[in-house]
Amino acid sequence: MNGKTAALVLNAPELNADIKEGFVVAADGGYRHCLRLGKRVNALIGDFDTLDVLPDGVDIIRFPVEKNATDGELALDYIAGEGFESVTIYGGFGGKTEHVIGNLNLLAYADTLGLEARIDDGNIAAFFTRGELSFPARPGDEISVFPFAGDALVAHSEGVYYPLENLLLKSEKSRGISNRATSDKVKLCVESGAVTVIRRRKKA
Repeated sequence: MNGKTAALVLNAPELNADIKEGFVVAADGGYRHCLRLGKRVNALIGDFDTLDVLPDGVDIIRFPVEKNATDGELALDYIAGEGFESVTIYGGFGGKTEHVIGNLNLLAYADTLGLEARIDDGNIAAFFTRGELSFPARPGDEISVFPFAGDALVAHSEGVYYPLENLLLKSEKSRGISNRATSDKVKLCVESGAVTVIRRRKKA
């Protein structure tokens, strides 16, 4: 991650990663994770349909329950408006399948806002790129690459067992699933289209 980074904490059933960033935005029930971890929240955003009591001393931004955006999207709007360059999203996995898919799509939405974004859930992380991507890994980590919203051409890759060289990933196929990291860093260069990448830590 580059530049000024914020944390966005979502309302997942569990949170399996430490929040490292100093500026923290909680989306509705994500505040409970921050409270449990003793992490100070700078802003709390949402319709608060899952949070019964609102805290004092926090910038609270309330939206109606009936709206055309998720609390996560609204929180990303706020983070971009505050001048951040990147964001780590916590609590993106677990819970309802449709919520997980929606949370993965937050990475693409962040990209439209000019934010470099990743989801960090401890053993699982997710990334998005329309160009070059580099992220830490451990040999044996499972790496899956999915074309986003259409086909994607991966021009080059480094640090994976099955190389992705001038490889067209078709949106209806599963060619990029279950690759393996071979070094402490994975690099991808996407020539056209966009990809979502999921890194799953190798079990000890």
